[in-house]
Amino acid sequence: MKFNPHNKRLLMLSAIETYYTSIGVHPDDSRKADQVKARNAIGVALLHWADTQQEVAEVLGRDRSTIAHMMINHSDNLEYWKGYKDMYETATMIVNNRLSATSKADKLAALTNKIYMLEKEAALLRNELNSIPKPTKR
Repeated sequence: MKFNPHNKRLLMLSAIETYYTSIGVHPDDSRKADQVKARNAIGVALLHWADTQQEVAEVLGRDRSTIAHMMINHSDNLEYWKGYKDMYETATMIVNNRLSATSKADKLAALTNKIYMLEKEAALLRNELNSIPKPTKR
């Protein structure tokens, strides 16, 4: 199920804000280790919900190649970069909670709409069947 792109962007931005608040880091554009670590963790967490790397790049205000670099180094970062794994787990939990709840709500709305359309179609078919003259007995 696809998200409305505008809603998805808003949800991603909201998840980013919640994430930075929860880890106690004020995001900036610096290359300080704590900033880069936090940005990489949320970037990779968002990639699991994004359709493209460009989508994540836009919400983080980064170039697409930077997002690709985050993904390429993710495994090594998990293993060797002290504190990254905890940040990534926090980011993943926040992003998944924010986006999966909406995904489920969107899916429920789509299914409800589908049921409504099928019920209308069934009613039309019943009316057609009821309007067919019944054969008479001899």
